[in-house]
Amino acid sequence: MQQVKKKIRKVNKPCYFCIKKTEPDYKDLEGLRVVLSVKDKIVNRLLTGICSKHQKRAAGAVKRARYLALLPFDGRL
Repeated sequence: MQQVKKKIRKVNKPCYFCIKKTEPDYKDLEGLRVVLSVKDKIVNRLLTGICSKHQKRAAGAVKRARYLALLPFDGRL
């Protein structure tokens, strides 16, 4: 039997940060939850619908928030 590969299809969602006219900030944890999965991993840009500029800045903000212990490194709390 052949395995069928699932295609990830990009949904044309507008960028969360472009709509709010804000920048991703490490102190804004609710805004960073858009970028994080349930297990607190950074989600791919194709799944979240965030533009590439804000995805790069949000990834840096998540890493900074993890370093300052505002977010956990793993999904356990």
